[in-house]
Amino acid sequence: MRNFVENFKSNTPMQTTYHMKAGEINVSLLESIKKMFRENDPVALTVQLEKPIDFDQYELFLKSEALQKKFPPIHVNNDTDLSGLANEVNL
Repeated sequence: MRNFVENFKSNTPMQTTYHMKAGEINVSLLESIKKMFRENDPVALTVQLEKPIDFDQYELFLKSEALQKKFPPIHVNNDTDLSGLANEVNL
């Protein structure tokens, strides 16, 4: 039984799932998670939005319209060497 427990401890990754609101995530939570592991243990944190965001189509339209006003389309002359301009910027 002891070998089974030791193998279980060393070969099985620990996994914990927390369900919370974004506003509840704080330094205290991260510190408590950190205390569950040794200093040099590799740890992977995965953050996932559990509920898809419901976008209002009209709200998206207004945001798109505001962006178009902020960054209006521009006309670039066909003779402009865009590659040359990019090379000058990337010196």
